[in-house]
Amino acid sequence: VPPGKPQAHVPSSVTVGARAVLRCSEAQGSPPPSFRWFKDGTELPPEPRASPAFRNSSYSLDPRSGQLVFEPVGSWDTGDYHCEASNNVGSPQKSDVFRME
Repeated sequence: VPPGKPQAHVPSSVTVGARAVLRCSEAQGSPPPSFRWFKDGTELPPEPRASPAFRNSSYSLDPRSGQLVFEPVGSWDTGDYHCEASNNVGSPQKSDVFRME
């Protein structure tokens, strides 16, 4: 069963230096989908230090649970976030976009 539209849970404002948890969930897909996160339209790599665009960020990303944890959040993490659910059936589905300040 292809995934339906995932729900992204993004905090609208976070204190710099605090921990922020973003969640992506989708209930229809079978097999269960994996999740990817995007900031300002760019995919977040699994390892932020490996990417020049995200090396200032400190986060962990779990493609199975859809959880994205910033620990700690920095001012450069402000942006528009959305997630995408995909399995091997049908096309990937995108969530709505949410702003995190």
